[in-house]
Amino acid sequence: MAGRQLTLVCVRHGQADHNVRGNAPIFVFTEEEKPALNSDLTELGRQQAKLVAKRLATQKFDFAISSDLKRAKDTADPIASLNDTIETVVEWKTVRERCFGIFERIDPELCRSQLRVEDAIEDKDLLTWRIPNGESAVDLRTRVEEFVRQLIRKSLTLPSKEPTILCVSHGLFLKELHRVLSRCGSSGPMFGQGDVSYPNTGVSQYRIGFGEAEEEIKQAECQVYACGDHLDPIVNISDPIFIA
Repeated sequence: MAGRQLTLVCVRHGQADHNVRGNAPIFVFTEEEKPALNSDLTELGRQQAKLVAKRLATQKFDFAISSDLKRAKDTADPIASLNDTIETVVEWKTVRERCFGIFERIDPELCRSQLRVEDAIEDKDLLTWRIPNGESAVDLRTRVEEFVRQLIRKSLTLPSKEPTILCVSHGLFLKELHRVLSRCGSSGPMFGQGDVSYPNTGVSQYRIGFGEAEEEIKQAECQVYACGDHLDPIVNISDPIFIA
């Protein structure tokens, strides 16, 4: 890759209350004009967070980012605790999960139905319908593209010329990030695959080449995608409502 480069290691949060059928009555939301689902990790999710922390314990990081939602923060904290190169985890709202607005409060099954409809539409540019008080698929893509620009700007301020950055986020956000990176003159066997299951605490890793002036990705290589090899067979079992 020519020009500047960075390595991005992405982790989906551990299993949260909303990932388990029957837990809808205990869903928690942020207190904002547009509330976001802010579920706690389950006991299983906390176990998963410890396992991914062990997997990443010897990885050198130059910067660490987490969504500001509890399930992501509580997954990032064990990673930081076991990794001597992470002094602090910075919260970025940019990497929050897609907001499904009123669907999340009425019935989580509506979220799954919405995703099935969107998956059936080939031209994703048409997915501009915004769930009341929520985000459209195009809104999410726009936010992911802003995150990439924000990531490049941050990497240019770090001492390392080829920094490695940790990002703890959410399933739909990370899947959309994968799609965005795959359009950037990208290479690697992990791009071009069909949709795959992204397990709780699944890990992805990208090598990204970019231009300094235009904050634009020149090339991206996916080295690992949605990998849950660190999870024990029992810990990897879940019955998700939806992937957020």
